[in-house]
Amino acid sequence: MFRVWFGRRNNMRKKRTKIPKEIAAADARKIIEGHIANESEHLNYKNFRKDTILKLKPPEASFRFTVDLLSLDLLISLMEEPSIKNVLFNPSTPPPGGSTDSISLRYKIYVIFYPS
Repeated sequence: MFRVWFGRRNNMRKKRTKIPKEIAAADARKIIEGHIANESEHLNYKNFRKDTILKLKPPEASFRFTVDLLSLDLLISLMEEPSIKNVLFNPSTPPPGGSTDSISLRYKIYVIFYPS
């Protein structure tokens, strides 16, 4: 049995759409550490990791890190970065023996990136 094609075969193909990708952890770390390098060395930046608490859908990515002192200049400079969608922070208590006095807090900072 013969099949006869009328018209072009290219019309039968589906058009490809560009799927946005998540930002890589190494790229996110480089962006965040670039802003922290401009700030004071007393922030005590540590514990950078991919965040699972916010439960964002896959094209968006969120990362978190902790600091001992919260700097508004740091938060503002992160918000002015074009690849960052939002910045959130939350106070948390340090582990026993992890602070200089009994009422000190640490801050978890959550950074949400746009899909690239």
